[in-house]
Amino acid sequence: MPDTSQPNSEHLMEEIIKNMRLDFFENEEIIAVIDAIDSFDRHLRQKVLALCFALSHASSSLVSNTLKRISTAAQKLEPEEMERWFDDAADILESQGIDPFIDFVAKVPEDGLEPFMEPERLRLREVTGLLETYLMGISGLDLTIGTDSEPYTDTDTVYLPPVLSRSRVPQENLLLYVLMAAHKWGQIACGTLMVDLHEAPPEGPGTSGPEDDEAGPRGIEALFRQFPERAFAVDLFSLLEAFMLDSFLRKELPGLMSKAEGLKAEIFSERPRLEDLSEKSAFAEGIYHYYLSGNSKGTAPEALAKMRDKILSLRGATDPNEIVGVLFAAYDAAKELKGDYKPQRPVFFLGTIKPERVSRRLEAKREEAMKKLEGVITKLMNMPDFEPRRHRSDGPAVRAKPVRKDEEYLAIKGKIVALDEEINSRIKELGGVPGGVLVKGSDVESGSTYVTLKDLTDEEDEPQAKGAGVKYDEWDYKRGDYKRQWCSLFEVEIQPGEEPFVELVRKRHGGYIAALRKRFEIIRTVPKMLRRQKDGDCIDIDAAVEAFSDMRAGLSPEEALFVRTDRQERNIAVLFLIDMSGSTKGWINDAEKEALVLMCEALEALGDRYAIYGFSGMSRTRCEYYKIKSFDEPYLDSVKGRIAGIAPKDYTRMGAPIRHSASILNIVEAKTKLLITLSDGKPEDWGAYKGDYGIEDTRKALIEARERGIHPFCITIDKEAGSYLSHMYGETNYIVIDEIRKLPNRITEIYRRLTI
Repeated sequence: MPDTSQPNSEHLMEEIIKNMRLDFFENEEIIAVIDAIDSFDRHLRQKVLALCFALSHASSSLVSNTLKRISTAAQKLEPEEMERWFDDAADILESQGIDPFIDFVAKVPEDGLEPFMEPERLRLREVTGLLETYLMGISGLDLTIGTDSEPYTDTDTVYLPPVLSRSRVPQENLLLYVLMAAHKWGQIACGTLMVDLHEAPPEGPGTSGPEDDEAGPRGIEALFRQFPERAFAVDLFSLLEAFMLDSFLRKELPGLMSKAEGLKAEIFSERPRLEDLSEKSAFAEGIYHYYLSGNSKGTAPEALAKMRDKILSLRGATDPNEIVGVLFAAYDAAKELKGDYKPQRPVFFLGTIKPERVSRRLEAKREEAMKKLEGVITKLMNMPDFEPRRHRSDGPAVRAKPVRKDEEYLAIKGKIVALDEEINSRIKELGGVPGGVLVKGSDVESGSTYVTLKDLTDEEDEPQAKGAGVKYDEWDYKRGDYKRQWCSLFEVEIQPGEEPFVELVRKRHGGYIAALRKRFEIIRTVPKMLRRQKDGDCIDIDAAVEAFSDMRAGLSPEEALFVRTDRQERNIAVLFLIDMSGSTKGWINDAEKEALVLMCEALEALGDRYAIYGFSGMSRTRCEYYKIKSFDEPYLDSVKGRIAGIAPKDYTRMGAPIRHSASILNIVEAKTKLLITLSDGKPEDWGAYKGDYGIEDTRKALIEARERGIHPFCITIDKEAGSYLSHMYGETNYIVIDEIRKLPNRITEIYRRLTI
């Protein structure tokens, strides 16, 4: 290659032009080539000059077409990737000649750039929230995402690799993350990690058995301790369970698993041939081949081929112990195979199993469950003598149900209590509960009803949040009392949105906003006329006529005969509480934000003090309260950014956010205080906070707000809201907007009516 240093650039360009003129190129064509070369950045331009110089000596007609290909490549490749492509092109020209070079460059529009493209790195932290929400949606479990080099789960946390870069397309890497997470959920849902040593075949491959491992570990860890080649056995189990999980996931998540088929075929094409591995490694790798495609790549060891049908039959398995049976058979079949076992990583989708971590976590869960059982039994013993309320003054009654003759119940403190199997068994182990007796339904007085433990106790299985937060009571209508310090509320910073949402709304609704501001300015400047005053600016005609009539009738007339103009300044503070639950995703969320923008524009003209907060969260231990605008904060870019950042989160536990909003309003000096809630549905959260329980707690929180001199009002788009909002807010303190697109325009009119 010619020297590409800066001092030679002018010389190279002159030589290219000279060669093109010798080949009878027109001036316009030469100028187009010069412009094309100048369009590249300085570093690449030097290399392009040198390459075009070499091409012009062979044939100037190659220069123009090659420049187009280089430009296309530069648009598709990152700088480092482009560097590698260009170096390969130059090397081919120098070492192999013009024809191979032309073939190489001609592939640019098609697949010629793929080998030079680095895969797109997708970091787990970027999609952790999405994956946790996805797992919650498909499982109903509060599974968290953790980081590890290989995917696995301890049944509470799903561990995934910190980075995936298999594909250049981010969505394909995300699909792989989702498949990994779904597979880990499948293990939990199907119970394949719950197999126990005591459920294994009586004669295992090792020397230990149930009888001599009594004091040792339990569960799946004890199972794998039977195998001399533990790592081999663990990988065999992981591969075998994949067939059972595949059937389960196809049934539960057909859309996702259909997307997995193409990826499985692609992965299969990349796996090693079995002949290239030791026999023992080929045995395990061959099972993975069967999972990916139904066949093996290369000749499978005879021991594996004999087991093929038994392995594939696991696709119809529903009992995890069937996997254990095939595991022992496979391990025995592979005993005499030659060579050491070397796992072929990565095993996409499946990851690995860490038995010791699974067993440790399950043992901890068992201990927690036993403690909870003891706590429930203690509550039963100490339960106060009271009957469930059967009137609506403090909330709906506990819904007692008729006793079934064939069921067993606990009769205690004048009540018949239904027990689940685990608590019933534990009570029998303890020899009963003082003050209570286990009875058959057939022995209970005819017409008796029972209640459940959930009706009588306040235990809730809820995820714990870090930190204490602000503690709030919660009203339990079943007990007719508060659960003290029950909810933990955390004030959370909302992340500003990236798009200029406020500016887009102002641009789209410019005319309406201008008219709105004028209307609100009139509200601010028009004085109120106070009639029937003892002094004032002019006579109240109606009052004077009535006084004259009273005098003619011989009655003492009223003295309040004047009209006075009240020029007192407006003294109003309003807090907008925005529902940011997951159900507001999409158009509802956009309409809420658009309504807030119009409201802010109007209130800036009116001069009323206002604040905006959002709420969501998950469980009583993590009620989240998002500051969008505080009372003392001006409507600046920071506030506009937070409005743009309003996004759907989790659930709708309303009691704690309403109580917190009332606390904020309570310290604001204002004659009129409004709490306006924008919501798309009824209160609902993790655990017991749904139905009547959530409605009654919200109602109680609103009553508390009124007692503080705060006027609550609700704007909702839930068409069924009339069935519960009138009970929560009162008949005249809510409005249902039948179409969400009407919300932005209606909110300003609603506010005007509330404050005039």
